[in-house]
Amino acid sequence: MKNIPDKIKPKIIDCTLRDGGYYNNWDFDIELIRKYINAVQRAGVDYVELGYRTKNNSGYFGPLAYTTEDFIEELNINKSIKLGVMINSSELIQSKNIEKDIRILFPFSKETSKISLVRIACKFNEIEIAFKAGKLLKSYGFKVCINLMQISSIKEKELNKFGEYGKIYKPDVLFIGDSTGTLMPEKIINIYNALRIHWKGEIGIHAHDNMRRALINTIEAYRNGFIWLDSTVQGMGRGPGNTKTEDLVFEILDINHKNIDFLPLIDLVQKEFFNLKQKYKWGSNPFYYLSGKNELHPTYIQNMLDDKSYRNEDIYASIKELTKNKSINFKESKLQNSRIYYNKKIDGEWNPIQEFMNKEVLLLAPGESINIHKNAIQKFIIKYSPLVVALNILNNIDDNLINFRIACHPIRIFSDLPKYKLFRQPLITPKKQLLKWSGNSLKFPILDFGIKVQENVFEFREKSCTIPSPLVMAYSLAVLNSGKAKKIFCVGFDGYDYGDPRQSEVDSIWEAYFGCSDYAEIISLTNTYHKIPKSSVYSYL
Repeated sequence: MKNIPDKIKPKIIDCTLRDGGYYNNWDFDIELIRKYINAVQRAGVDYVELGYRTKNNSGYFGPLAYTTEDFIEELNINKSIKLGVMINSSELIQSKNIEKDIRILFPFSKETSKISLVRIACKFNEIEIAFKAGKLLKSYGFKVCINLMQISSIKEKELNKFGEYGKIYKPDVLFIGDSTGTLMPEKIINIYNALRIHWKGEIGIHAHDNMRRALINTIEAYRNGFIWLDSTVQGMGRGPGNTKTEDLVFEILDINHKNIDFLPLIDLVQKEFFNLKQKYKWGSNPFYYLSGKNELHPTYIQNMLDDKSYRNEDIYASIKELTKNKSINFKESKLQNSRIYYNKKIDGEWNPIQEFMNKEVLLLAPGESINIHKNAIQKFIIKYSPLVVALNILNNIDDNLINFRIACHPIRIFSDLPKYKLFRQPLITPKKQLLKWSGNSLKFPILDFGIKVQENVFEFREKSCTIPSPLVMAYSLAVLNSGKAKKIFCVGFDGYDYGDPRQSEVDSIWEAYFGCSDYAEIISLTNTYHKIPKSSVYSYL
């Protein structure tokens, strides 16, 4: 790390509770809040941004989503610490009377309010309303910061415009927010110079840690004239989190200064926030890094990581789809659509009747029971000679006993491509639809059966199907029913622990399957949590 300027005193805003509130609905324990404020103040933090102010009441949010004057009073904290809140300009866009709406959020002027600073977060298309709101708040006596988000996608002329608005409306600070954690350190001086064409006041940075550059970018910004620096304890914040307060103060403040005491912050990090991080699991990881690299909104990744029905291959596939659609803004509909790889009906080239008509079939899934009962399963295959279909690259059973392999998840297929090329069995898969993912790399025996995914629908056609989920289990059932199999035995379909959302997802597939007017008989020969008929492989031996 290069030398830090020693003549310019930084102003550090810790926004742990405001940004970290995305993980717990801004519902922090009061004693933790008090301990946190004391710790960051003693470590040299200048401002604590406690939370938001909002009129939104759709759903439950804790007190720091509103940060009312009454709640701050309850905290009974040291009056020497300067407090701030944030508002979102998106809530003001449709306002018919902006002054009235601002007064609802800020009924007291600075003289009687517990807060002294207000930050207004905005996208570029919201800057005019943000600056107008800021002018009102400044007239009430508050220090005002305008925080422009998604800086990596902002063009130079737009930065010039942002600075020009600053010159006209005169807030106290212009902030840039690296919402996707994509900012390269060498770009910071360019941003500074673009703002300086019109804006001569103070500038701040709010850095995200998708690509593990939050601290580097914050220090580089400080070195290049940014005075206001954002951070959070342990980096707690939406998605991958932010610059860590403990790292920032260690870098730029003097441990021997008479007003500095890092020990309470160290205790807070290693105790309370260690436990919070174990619980909420924020921080960068390969998925957040990819989201930063491709300028995706981190909430996409956070939502997928929170949803246990997403497997690694699902997240990776969604990132690829979201990247194609330039998803810098979060939209729930985009996330849902990114998971549906097969949204059009496309027939394959192969009719499974050729192989499965009136045949008994054994489906092999990768549950632990297949290892426990391996010998019995192999004896069953030898004794009854069913057609054996293995899901994906399952290799628990003797390869010579397997007739077909089946797979449909595009990312998983191409990750496992070298293995499929070595298997002696043909692969049942929607080849025609996979070509957009692969080019011409599917050069081995394939039985092409088409697929469409549509919620709550199971339909079996000659050369394609519609299924409620892109899981290979659903695809397998559709193929075998399209092929008019006589009976389907299955092993290794163990299911998931109680409360695991993947169990509900698979159960919903079985429910849709059994809702069909005509379906092949199913029997699980190993124990399963799923609501399907069960028998014992040992009863057949």
